Amino acid sequence: MKKPFIYCPFCGVPLKRITVGDRERMVCEVCGFIDYKNPLPSVAVLGTKDGKLLLIKRGIEPHRGTWALPSGFIEEEETPEEAALRELREETGLTGRIKGLIGVYKENSYMYGGVIIITYEVEIREGVLKPGDDADEASFFNFNEIPEIKIKPFRKAIDLYRKRRSI
Repeated sequence: MKKPFIYCPFCGVPLKRITVGDRERMVCEVCGFIDYKNPLPSVAVLGTKDGKLLLIKRGIEPHRGTWALPSGFIEEEETPEEAALRELREETGLTGRIKGLIGVYKENSYMYGGVIIITYEVEIREGVLKPGDDADEASFFNFNEIPEIKIKPFRKAIDLYRKRRSI
């Protein structure tokens, strides 16, 4: 979990715990810096091809060794859509086309604190399926043979997709 600032990152003086709005926050009384605890923006890809779902086996923490949607953090210069397609390519070697938004979810990560996960439906187009970057494995699964998905927002997105498609 992210640790709060103790000293102001701009002027270096110790921060004080002050109520701002309805929350206690660490605040610099000299320059006015407020240590807001905002969730990190990330994306996930619900990729499909020929009626099958694309999953990766995570090669890093959190949830290393478990099946998941391809996913990752949005870089500063990217749109969420660009990040989704980049993560797809990096983790699976595949390219695709975004068909639409599945949903936006919040997860509390023991490593990163709050994370917002923007999940897109992506039609897989080209490439050779090969795990890469943060994935140990990558595979397509029939929707009735999906392995256990430990990350709750990914399960919610898959369930919503199945419901919308009557799968």
